[in-house]
Amino acid sequence: MIERWVSDLKKAGRKEIGGVLFGEQVSEGDFRVAEATRQRFFGGTAATFNRRGGTARREILALHKKFGGNPERFNYLGEWHSHPNVPALPSLRDETTMYQLLADQGEAVNFLVLIIVKLGGDARFHICATTYLASGHKLNCEIEIEDAEGNAATSDEEDER
Repeated sequence: MIERWVSDLKKAGRKEIGGVLFGEQVSEGDFRVAEATRQRFFGGTAATFNRRGGTARREILALHKKFGGNPERFNYLGEWHSHPNVPALPSLRDETTMYQLLADQGEAVNFLVLIIVKLGGDARFHICATTYLASGHKLNCEIEIEDAEGNAATSDEEDER
């Protein structure tokens, strides 16, 4: 997934891109991103990524079908997008959007994750993940990146941001 994000970030250049996250619950409070969709490279500007709600809903329904319709294990996890021109940290607009998405879900979900990615000027990949709770709180997430064999390495937060 990281390789695809890096490729997409290079193609998008200075424009923001993004999509939805579909996750697998591995254990209580522990989730794995099973799929990260990508919306086409239109609509993004240097400072915004406009999520296409209808497209996102269709992608989520298709992923439910792909992963066997087992929502207790596989489900919509949240959103991702890039920040090519600012740090890979949530903006005030990002936070407002995530809380609005939570409100739109009603009681169907009690949290959503936002991942922000960026290619730095040194071509290093930066990633930040934040969990937004229906209670109005937010939590920074620990990120583990698996290699092709499934071995995980915890990211060094200072290196990633």
